[in-house]
Amino acid sequence: MKFKYKATTTNGRRQVGKIEAVDIERAVELLQKHKLIVITIKPVTQLISFSKAFSFLHRVSNKKVVMFSKELAILLTANISLVEALRIQYEQEDNPYFRERIFMIGKMVDDGAPFSVALSRFPEIFSDFYINLVKSGEVSGKLQEALVHLSDYMEKQYILASKIKNALMYPFVILAGFALVGLVVMAFVVPQLVSVFEENQQELPFITRVLIAVSDFMENNFIVVILLIIIFGYLVKKYVATDKGKDNLDKLILKLPQFKTILQKFYLSRFAENLSMLIGSGIPIVNALKISGDVVGNNVYKKVIYNSVDEVKIGGSVAYAFERSEDVPPLLSRMIRVGEKTGRVDVVLKDIANFYEKEVDIAVDGLMALIEPVLIFILGGGVGLLVAAILLPIYQVTSGI
Repeated sequence: MKFKYKATTTNGRRQVGKIEAVDIERAVELLQKHKLIVITIKPVTQLISFSKAFSFLHRVSNKKVVMFSKELAILLTANISLVEALRIQYEQEDNPYFRERIFMIGKMVDDGAPFSVALSRFPEIFSDFYINLVKSGEVSGKLQEALVHLSDYMEKQYILASKIKNALMYPFVILAGFALVGLVVMAFVVPQLVSVFEENQQELPFITRVLIAVSDFMENNFIVVILLIIIFGYLVKKYVATDKGKDNLDKLILKLPQFKTILQKFYLSRFAENLSMLIGSGIPIVNALKISGDVVGNNVYKKVIYNSVDEVKIGGSVAYAFERSEDVPPLLSRMIRVGEKTGRVDVVLKDIANFYEKEVDIAVDGLMALIEPVLIFILGGGVGLLVAAILLPIYQVTSGI
């Protein structure tokens, strides 16, 4: 956070400037350390908040956090102090929002706050899972090892999530592009051909009449259609942001043909690895389950995990809640039960996570290989209908000559 100040030096010289600090108290302390007597100090304000107008720039990607963790671990391994390592990270960060947060974290650590506490001030960047593993590393004196494990885990999850996202987005982007081209053709190209068809008084084929009717509608209502599409997209986004909307969306994506198995294994792999790492780091089982539920990424499985928390609190089994859910394959619940009986839940969960990750990887590759020919068939059919609607009447004219 930036503050604008007026101050005087010990010899009475007036000084005006700006300073970055976590809060106004810390800003005053920093100025006093430089032997300045503060006259006035206040936050820097703008008539139009750039940060609010471009709030999407505030997002810190998982990739950024992965690189932050990796580089911080390397610096700590080289016997560089945590404060100095954070200062180096601050100086090289190119994302203004993340850069400011690293600065604040470094100042808090320099003031004596534990690293995990400083991270907890920014839950929009660092999850409870991340913070608790850092905390366990601080307690055990192995912070750099905890950061290495975190970065490796996050990198693996990032790559896996990216593959699934690409598999989901690929057909959507292709079909959306085709639909956009179709709208443009209907609104601007087909009307130019209609006059040619009308000069010939022959009856037009049914498919051509449909094309012309759609084209007339698009030509007269093109702006309205585009606005309706934008409004519909906005309303869907707002609905999904609600608790009910998120619940319904998470249920829906687990019912998508071909994607159900992939997504199910992806979420369960994430849960298994999260819980394994938390338990292995000495986090109590109840807390570990709550954290795993919060970061699993799907409300269906979040509820299942929270049900297992209730079971554990009354002395029950973690596996019991999973056995009752039809969205959890028997393999997971049975393996958890085996881990509970042998006292090696973290090891068993790690094995399950590795197994599911390989299954997801293979399934995504297979799905991408299947999607491409299906899309080619759909696009070919659409282009074929469009061409036929235009060429059939032209063929009738030429054959009648």
